[in-house]
This record gives sequence, C-alpha cells and structure tokens, in this order.
Amino acid sequence: MIRRLRARQRPLSCQAVGRLLQAYLDAEVPDTAALLVADHLDDCRRCGLEAETYRALVASLARLSPPDDPERLERLRSFADELVTAA
Repeated sequence: MIRRLRARQRPLSCQAVGRLLQAYLDAEVPDTAALLVADHLDDCRRCGLEAETYRALVASLARLSPPDDPERLERLRSFADELVTAA
C-alpha cells in the first residue's frame, strides 16, 4: 500500500523539502508528507546532509546546559535560523 501511495505522489523538490525539513525531523508532518521527505532525503545528498546537520545540532544542544551569556544564545539562534532559511 505504501508503494502505491508513493507511486501516485510527485517527488518533492529540494525547496519543498527545505520548507518541511524541520517539522519532518521533529515528527510533526503527516505520514504521507513524511514518506515523500524520507524518499527525497534518501536520494538527495545535499538535503540529506542538511538533515544530518540539524540532527547533530539538536543532539549537541540537548547535551549542553543553557548558556549564561544571552548574546551567545542569540548567536546560536541566529545560526539555526540561517540554516533553516538557506534551504
């Protein structure tokens, strides 16, 4: 059944995946969209690397304690925003 659903859907572009990537990695997209994003990530090295970067960033942040310096936190947020908007 999943193969039939995928066969009926057009593959997603890098731009479309970029808009969905963060929500996909946070498991916040519908199953049909998740399948299409997963297919794209399997085939597209650039988008796959972006997904891995996001996962690594989230894992690193989870291991850190909150920074004492508010400016440092803002720089980190800006960096993350740049990653999201670069797609």
